[in-house]
Order: sequence, then structure tokens, then C-alpha cells
Amino acid sequence: MSAIDDGESVKVLITLHQGFDLLDFAGPLEVLSHTKHDINDPSSDGFDITIASVTNELKVQSSQGAMIEANMTVKQALDTLTEYDVLIVPGGGTPKEVNLRVDEPPPQVPLVQAFVKIQEDDPKRERTLLSVCTGSLFLAQAGVLQGLYATTHPDYDVQLEMICQHASAHDTENRTEVLQNCRYVVNNARFDIGDTEDEEAPPNPFIQSYDEYILSKKERRKSNARKGSISRRLSTTIPENVAARSTKRLGGLRVITAGGVMSGIDASLYLASAYVSIDAAEEAARVMQHHDWQKGVVVDAIDF
Repeated sequence: MSAIDDGESVKVLITLHQGFDLLDFAGPLEVLSHTKHDINDPSSDGFDITIASVTNELKVQSSQGAMIEANMTVKQALDTLTEYDVLIVPGGGTPKEVNLRVDEPPPQVPLVQAFVKIQEDDPKRERTLLSVCTGSLFLAQAGVLQGLYATTHPDYDVQLEMICQHASAHDTENRTEVLQNCRYVVNNARFDIGDTEDEEAPPNPFIQSYDEYILSKKERRKSNARKGSISRRLSTTIPENVAARSTKRLGGLRVITAGGVMSGIDASLYLASAYVSIDAAEEAARVMQHHDWQKGVVVDAIDF
């Protein structure tokens, strides 16, 4: 059933590690907290957010010195991971040197891999994995970016490419295409749901196609995402869409990698537009006075 019909909030899990970047975490938290199913009803939360520490302690310190207390440990997160629609992995605290040790991966890696496995085993549900800034390096080390497009903070483009090359060393047909100076990249976005209103739908202002990104075109395509909650319901209930999702990489998991810090806000606005509505995302941007958002790039998808 549509979230907008029954008041159900999209369940989001955000990971925190020692030395995380505060805005990588707080940017998406702010956007999703301001997203409402009904912009005139403050109680109609579009997202229900839980914070998980991937350390041994609930209290986690950011690289800026702020201390955040998580709602649960990583073990509790793993035990309840099937309940969540969205997993957000902030960056920060990532060394310049590329850590390619597979015997001691960062603590986010098992959680990311488990989330992907859940989607592959159950493609009926629409799930999203979002990284912010150097959080994409954790996704790369988890081995989930092969065959996808990705981006990260410009200072870490080379590191991301190296980790992805290492991860796909024996899988030459599924390399990762790293887009430089890109706000955010969306893979495996919503499937065509045959919405009869599409011809009259306004463009989604938060995204552009890969071709538009490459050619720097100004025109925008029609949107399937203007009523995200309705699209979400249909994408999970129509058998043809479930079947299409199951044939895609990672079981059709929507994978979003955002660039440096502030890009996480723009990517989260896209997420709000896809899961709830464009109106809800624009209202969240208005409340935050974030009027200078920049579009991301959608590849292998049709919800633009």
C-alpha cells in the first residue's frame, strides 16, 4: 500500500563510524526529517530514521568533535536489517591511502553486503543504498559497485577507482564507471510503471539523464517520480515490475553515490522526490532555504 495512503513512513538506517563527517550525516538527516507526505501536516513524516553505530559504543565522535549517540549497535542493525527501506553510509575519517585489506574491512562493509543480499533475495521490495562523500569507498570495498556508475569527493576519485579495480580484478565485464565532479549518481532507479499521467507530468528538477550530463543539455525529460509514494506502491505490487527488478544487478537495489559533503543534501532531496513526491522534496528544500541545489545523474533507469 502506498505510504501516502496509510501514513507509513519509509524506514531509513544511517551508519556512524568513528571520525565520520558531521554534515555527511546531518545533511541527509535534515532533509529526510523535513519531508512530509502532506506538506500541510507536520505529523505526516515521510521517513522514519534510525541511527546505527558500527563501533562497539553507542556514542560516536565525528571528525569535527561532535558526539552523537546512536539508537542501536551494528549487531542490532544486522538483526533488524530486513525492516529498512534505505541504508545511508556517510563518509569521513577515510585515510588518503587506499586500504585494500580484505581480511580487515571497515565495519560498514558487512552491513552493506547484508543489505544487498536482502535485496537480491527479496527483489519485491524497493530498497535504496546511499553513500555520501567518501562513504562510496566503503561501498566499493563491499564489492557492490561493479557494473555501476559512481562518484565521490573529487579528492578521492583515484582511490575509488583503485578500490573498484581491485574488487573487479577477476570480473572484467563489470567495471565501475567513476564520474568526476558529479553531484550524485543514481543506479537502478524506479521501473516503468505505465503511469497514464506521465505525458502531463512535470520534470523532476532533482535529476538529469546520463546523456544530459555528458552533453550538458538543458532540456529535461518527463518524470515518473513526481508522486513517489504511488510509484513505490506500483513498483512493488505489479508482477512485471518485480520480475524486471529481479533481473537487474543487486536485485534492482537503487544505489546512489553522492559527491563531497554538501552533495548529500542534494542526493537526499532526490531520495525524497522518489519515495514521497517532488512537492515534498521542494518543500523540504524551502524549509532549509536550500535554493541552490544541483542535479544529479540517473543511469540505467527511467524515473527522470
